[in-house]
Amino acid sequence: MKLSTLFPFRYGIFLKLLATFLVVFIPVFLISSLMNKSGVDIIRQQLLVLMEQKSDFFVSSMDSELKRAFQLQEDFLKDPDLQAISIRFDTLTPYEQTKTINDLHSKLYTLSVSSRYIKEAYIIMPNIQRRLSSLTGQTELTPQELNDLLTNKTSGSELVVLDGRIYSPMGFPHLSNGLFFVVIELSVPNISKELADPKAKGNGTSYILSNEEDSSFIIPSVDANAETMQFIKQTASIKETSFQIDNKSYLRFTKPFTFSNWSFVTVVEEGQMLQPVYSFKIWLTVLYAIAILVVLIVSLLLLRFLHKPLRKLMKAFKLVEIGQFNINLQHRNKDEFYYLYQQFNQMTAQLQILVQQVYEQTIRSQKAELKQLQSQVNPHFLYNSLYILYRMAQDEDFEGVSAMSRHLGDYFKFITQNKADFISLEKELQHAKVYTFIQQIRFGDRIAFHFTEYGSINEWEVPRLIIQPFLENAIVHGLEDMHQNGMVHVRIITAVNRLTIEIEDNGKGVSPEQLQKWESNSVLEEEFGDHALWNVHRRLQLRYGKSSGIHLQTNHFGGLTATLTIITEGEKDDE
Repeated sequence: MKLSTLFPFRYGIFLKLLATFLVVFIPVFLISSLMNKSGVDIIRQQLLVLMEQKSDFFVSSMDSELKRAFQLQEDFLKDPDLQAISIRFDTLTPYEQTKTINDLHSKLYTLSVSSRYIKEAYIIMPNIQRRLSSLTGQTELTPQELNDLLTNKTSGSELVVLDGRIYSPMGFPHLSNGLFFVVIELSVPNISKELADPKAKGNGTSYILSNEEDSSFIIPSVDANAETMQFIKQTASIKETSFQIDNKSYLRFTKPFTFSNWSFVTVVEEGQMLQPVYSFKIWLTVLYAIAILVVLIVSLLLLRFLHKPLRKLMKAFKLVEIGQFNINLQHRNKDEFYYLYQQFNQMTAQLQILVQQVYEQTIRSQKAELKQLQSQVNPHFLYNSLYILYRMAQDEDFEGVSAMSRHLGDYFKFITQNKADFISLEKELQHAKVYTFIQQIRFGDRIAFHFTEYGSINEWEVPRLIIQPFLENAIVHGLEDMHQNGMVHVRIITAVNRLTIEIEDNGKGVSPEQLQKWESNSVLEEEFGDHALWNVHRRLQLRYGKSSGIHLQTNHFGGLTATLTIITEGEKDDE
């Protein structure tokens, strides 16, 4: 017998549900339409306020940072070393001249890295025809450079714009006829990067515009293409806050800077800014109607038969989510929920058994692999060390043999202490320094080793032998064939829940293909399985999880920078 015979259409559930939907939906839709119309106006106003706040925040943050940089520049004018080298250079001894210039170079470097907007800081000393830069050091003074800085300063700003580059010159005792000049060159690319907001893509064009009458200098965002640049030039001369171009309405937000006669300009197409509001107008109304219908009608009608049993089942699933498997659901009626509850009880019991088995297997596997990886690292240095000692004995270099023996004693004392898998970072760092001492004896002045620590290392414990393999890799694969000016720099950076160790060299580096293979994580197990760096990488990931490990990249020296990252549970939770 057909269902239409048992349940005629006028008595069917479909007609009743449809009638119920119409009774509830029509008045709600009419009311929501009126509310949505007023809501569009409110959202439009809020978006305008948000754009203005965004402009204010960008300008205030950039103003604050550049004001601090210019204050440091002004304070630099009072530096006694600068005044001594510029005013009484001839009265200084060669040693004093060299020391003063080196001290000034260090201070210039500190000034140049004090802000991300600074590209270079340098001093012009006309009396001794010298130019001292944080990037290039001491060079001969070019008269044209000084003349350009003095003759191109705009009337309303302390900045000088030359060939698309921005300078801030300050002189002592004054700019036009000073004994020396401190100049900061701002980084136009970094400013352009600040203008590129990935969250605001499609919601406007931002740029910095010079307000000088004789200057049309513009700094666009780093992602500006030719079409965007043409649009910027077209809107740069417009002063109105609202205008039209090609039958499109635009809004223009302008915020002046305090450090110069510049302005931060944002131009937004009004229709594009409000497009999300228009797009979701109908769907928002439908969502409200469905939500009200489901919550107030359907849930109430089916509360007794569906909602309560489902809610009970959902609570049980939440307990399973947090790891509680000892749950036994009971249902009095012999219906579908009774079957579901019985199957749920069987599932949780089986899950408890499987989770326990997998947990034990994982712990045992990780411990075994960790011990195996550590044993692969330990013997790497033995053979080269004995050969160096043999050569020293052949050359009757008894002092070298004594020093080498002492360092080797410290080295192998550390290697043979295998009582604990983890040691203090201080001991690991000391072992790395002992290793570099031994290599220094081997290579002499061909390679220089540097260690820099940022933060406290006393509270950190790390797996044994995680720094030495990278030093050995830098020497063997990057610097061994260099006859001079080799360099390895180890930086230790500690935070509350993060430890970063950078090993940087200026060797021959690696090819982009090798770096890509390392980062791909797909062929490493097969290709780098016996490699010391891969061993350390796996040890860190086994101990601290996938967020920790090693990242390799080519540095500006042309060599390789290996970054070891250890993230503890505290930071993972924060993330």
